Amino acid sequence: MIDHRAEYDLAAAAAARLASEGFDGALAVIQTGSGIPMPHLTGAHSLPWTAIEGLPRATAPGHRGAIHHGLCRGVPVLVLEGRLHCYEGHEPAHVIRPIRVAGLLGVKRAILTSATGGVDPLLRAGDIVRVRDHLNLMGFDALTGIHDPRFGDRFVVLAGRAHDPDLADLADAAARKLGIALAVGVYAAVHGPSFETQAQVCFLRTAGADVVGMSTVPEITAAAQLGMKTLVLSLVANPAGVVQAGQSAESEVLETGHSHGPRLTQLVEEIVRRIGADARDGGGS
Repeated sequence: MIDHRAEYDLAAAAAARLASEGFDGALAVIQTGSGIPMPHLTGAHSLPWTAIEGLPRATAPGHRGAIHHGLCRGVPVLVLEGRLHCYEGHEPAHVIRPIRVAGLLGVKRAILTSATGGVDPLLRAGDIVRVRDHLNLMGFDALTGIHDPRFGDRFVVLAGRAHDPDLADLADAAARKLGIALAVGVYAAVHGPSFETQAQVCFLRTAGADVVGMSTVPEITAAAQLGMKTLVLSLVANPAGVVQAGQSAESEVLETGHSHGPRLTQLVEEIVRRIGADARDGGGS
């Protein structure tokens, strides 16, 4: 059984280590999904997760496993380059450690990006979806275990809180400025690593999902427990349940991230600029 009291001690120690090395003061944390490039930072300093006690090594393709601090469009941010997944063999509590560390560093906003399969038949590879809600079909809740109130409430309310409306408005305005078509939909999280069958895609569509992935929901839940505002942006890598002939699922996801990911990164950078402008105008730290 996971003891979140021990998890708090690990995350707090990692946060203290990072604060001592200048990783504090960020207005937002950005987490990159499979193959999606990180935003451009100036004055950046970086550490691999393996240099920070308690942060396991990332093994999924397209996930380097490093933490960066710097200025994005003049705004101080943290970037989690990559994420952990339960299908790699990690416990759910391991998966959420990086976002918990960011929260204990005082970061109040999380922008989570991911590569997904398109369940909505109108979605195409390269489309960007702002996630308005999610379905947790992973078979677990990352907060299960012995509770530590220092993280926040045991019974975390996600409805109406997990996907922040103010950040959603910033994302929509940023997309309009950049001329980026931004779909809005529901993210279904499954355990993986196997991709969905066509019957499962039909089930997901009936359940109300628009995209499907193998991550992100644990981080959303942990961020909500810490009182962080979250925004989730998903890049559609392929139609769910379909992989092009001659390609593996892995190669198709990474190829889409390489070819279409820079548009998503551009959008993230514009959102961060607006977060900084709001903070300067007195809209929050």
